[in-house]
Amino acid sequence: MRKPNLSNSMTQQETIWGWFYLIVQLFVLPTLLQFANTMLSWKLTASELRFTLYLVNFLTVLWIFRNYLGKNMDQLHQHPAYFFQAVILGLVAYSACGFALEWVMRLFFPNFSNAGESSIAALAKNGYYLTFVGTVILVPLAEESFYRGLIFRGLYGKSPWAAYIISIAVFAAAHILEHIGSYSILQLVLTFLRYLPAGLCLAWAYAKSDSIFAPVLIRALINAYTVSKLR
Repeated sequence: MRKPNLSNSMTQQETIWGWFYLIVQLFVLPTLLQFANTMLSWKLTASELRFTLYLVNFLTVLWIFRNYLGKNMDQLHQHPAYFFQAVILGLVAYSACGFALEWVMRLFFPNFSNAGESSIAALAKNGYYLTFVGTVILVPLAEESFYRGLIFRGLYGKSPWAAYIISIAVFAAAHILEHIGSYSILQLVLTFLRYLPAGLCLAWAYAKSDSIFAPVLIRALINAYTVSKLR
């Protein structure tokens, strides 16, 4: 059996719309939804508003990348051994790297608070089930389609090194974008560093399995464990 090697690419239309929507959902959509919420006679809570953002992103990604996701599902069926091997090894590496980096940060920066995890904890406090569904079911597919599918896969054929470096950096940067101004520069930098090993492990799992659903499943399992601890 031939080892998969990122054979499933996006169409030109998927790539164009993907980049367009990635910019929209990072820089425009959150503000737009917040503005729309102020116009409602009954206001959504913070957890409901975030869930709405997750749901809009999820449904839009399903529409934009429907052909790409279909090809990746076929790849999963054709090479299940590589898929599950990538998931298991990626999950182990993700967890080990995260634990090691967290330990080092706590050692040198005992007051470090991960901006992303703090935000999720605050949302889960007032809307646990919405937060769980959003982060476990909706977020993994939407984000992995962008960071591993659109960026990593798009660059891999030109330069694997560039694909890893750029996709990992964009993935980490996206997780601190909304917290700029709310946290100190040091906390933002440490949070950025905290997401780098995760981006590496997820990209490797995609390259190993040739299916975007490998990093999607890893993200879903990690998020489920993380949010379950917040109950």
